[in-house]
Amino acid sequence: MNFYINSLPLDHHCNVIQFHDSGVLAIEKAPNILTHPNKKKAKNKYERSVLNAEYSHEHECYHWKGSSGEKHTLYLTHRLDSPTSGVLIATNSEKQSQEIKNLFLQKDIRKTYFAVVRPNRPIIEGTWKDSLRENRQNGKIRVTRGNGSLAITKATIERKKGGLYGLALLRLNPLTGRTHQLRVQCALRNHAIIGDKTYGDFSFNRKISKASKIDRLCLHSTEIEFKINTPDGKVNFHAESPLPRSMGKLLLE
Repeated sequence: MNFYINSLPLDHHCNVIQFHDSGVLAIEKAPNILTHPNKKKAKNKYERSVLNAEYSHEHECYHWKGSSGEKHTLYLTHRLDSPTSGVLIATNSEKQSQEIKNLFLQKDIRKTYFAVVRPNRPIIEGTWKDSLRENRQNGKIRVTRGNGSLAITKATIERKKGGLYGLALLRLNPLTGRTHQLRVQCALRNHAIIGDKTYGDFSFNRKISKASKIDRLCLHSTEIEFKINTPDGKVNFHAESPLPRSMGKLLLE
């Protein structure tokens, strides 16, 4: 497995933070890196993805050749939006990939995110539930409250509102996996995530970016935990990525 990890053509801002001999591994994805290349679009030389390799959208996997010509494959089990950083789970086994995808569908995976927000009303902790609907505007996905899929998230305050900019840190545990779920649910409660260029407070984002020189979506997948099947039975897989320094800096200023 170590040989396999060493062969991964990772983007130089991404790295493997956990792995298991069964083939499952956790990659720490940097912000503004694609989980995988976009489908049916001319490759933009400025776009970067987690691996510098060919990607099959049909099989949801990367594939490349090693230094000795051997073929390698890495299957994705889920994805993170390009602006979101943090833990991304993958495996070199197609069967194991499907097993983990099923765990996501069955809500048998514990996911935790950190979000730096600007609360414009009191933060209500607990379980957030919203019916969300996807729309397309100028070819881009936009999510609004409406007659659609139910999004459920448990929200707690990790750090209360304070500092120069009046920001707070939320710990979010999504129980469903809807498109843009956390970004939209925060925005619906007037707790826009800092740096969100789709659902955020655009003028405030510009102010923060100019003052701090930090220009990113302040949403981070900090922890994922689940059980995987192995020849020796089920084992616990846990991967954690700490709060990025840039997000912590905003909270201290």
